[in-house]
Amino acid sequence: MKKILRKRDIQFASVLFLLFLAVTYWSSIVKFLGTLISEGKALLIGCVIAYIVNLILKQYEHLYTNLFKPQPLTKLKRPLCLLLAYASIIVIVALLLQVVVPELIQCIQLLFSNNKDSAIYKLIRYLENNSLFKEAWQKIDLEKLAKNFTQNDLIKDNKNWTKYLSTLKSAASTVGSILTTTVVAIFFSVYVLLFKEKVGSEFNKVMDAYLPKKVENHLKYVIGVFDNSYSSYITGQFKDAILLGIMCFIGMSIFRFPYAAMVSAVISFTALIPIIGAILGATVGFIVIFATSPFKALMFLVFIVVLQQIDNRITYPLVVGKSLGLPSIWVFTAVMIGGGLSGIIGMMVTVPLFAALYQLIKDDVKRRKEKLPIEE
Repeated sequence: MKKILRKRDIQFASVLFLLFLAVTYWSSIVKFLGTLISEGKALLIGCVIAYIVNLILKQYEHLYTNLFKPQPLTKLKRPLCLLLAYASIIVIVALLLQVVVPELIQCIQLLFSNNKDSAIYKLIRYLENNSLFKEAWQKIDLEKLAKNFTQNDLIKDNKNWTKYLSTLKSAASTVGSILTTTVVAIFFSVYVLLFKEKVGSEFNKVMDAYLPKKVENHLKYVIGVFDNSYSSYITGQFKDAILLGIMCFIGMSIFRFPYAAMVSAVISFTALIPIIGAILGATVGFIVIFATSPFKALMFLVFIVVLQQIDNRITYPLVVGKSLGLPSIWVFTAVMIGGGLSGIIGMMVTVPLFAALYQLIKDDVKRRKEKLPIEE
């Protein structure tokens, strides 16, 4: 009993000491972590890409093993499957761009055109002739406003050329930095996936050398829970997003809504974002369809609400099920915290993170209860 108490006292004191150091040197820790993340951003993004691509890679390798059971081309298995995995992602992105970009350009042209048949023109004329807005519209000289809007004052103002060139230089530098980071991240992800078994073996050797067996097993268990949580979330969300996009396209085609392919692609993409994804997708669809017909835009909102109810009650539970095992209240909490920290990316990261932490705490509570005697 004394040994247990001493062990617990040492652990408690260690935790207090670490908390004291964290609070005392918090600014220095945050600065160091910020510098570390900034310098290793490309490698970190590469690890994220490798993790996502690895989910596709495993499927291709499983298919390759089944097709070539004698494995006459064992050495080509990893490079060939890796090439197919990256090619699959490139093809999907290219198809989405081919569907979305042309219709989006057409929609923008229609939305802001001076054509009398455009929805914006009709809306302006309706408000102008409406008795509630007539007095306000009379105070506004629409022709002068349109003339000022269309005139290119930026070119005529030579004093601002230096400012514009500086802005252009900064934008070019940002684009170059993003491209460099992307290229480095992709190459690093390829390297990680080509030698993932070797990297995993070296990591296990380091744990065997420096960690007690009990701590090593516990660390592997924690890593396994996080891996299962994130892989289940990613695969489940992607499957549900694809099905939602297909159902949206079929429904919009039946009801003859315009821009069915583009809106369905946007709905499918935003479905990857928990909770607010449906709102974002519906908003984009409403704006796009509004350019053609305000009435159809309102009907689209009704359609998308019904579609979301079908997805939430039938499709999502069947596809994703309860793989995450996270109650709705914690999903909402994770979305709010992640959105506040890092926007949309933060939302997509914190949901499986909370699911993993929830599972770890749940398992730990269960183990502690099993060790305690039952009180009568």
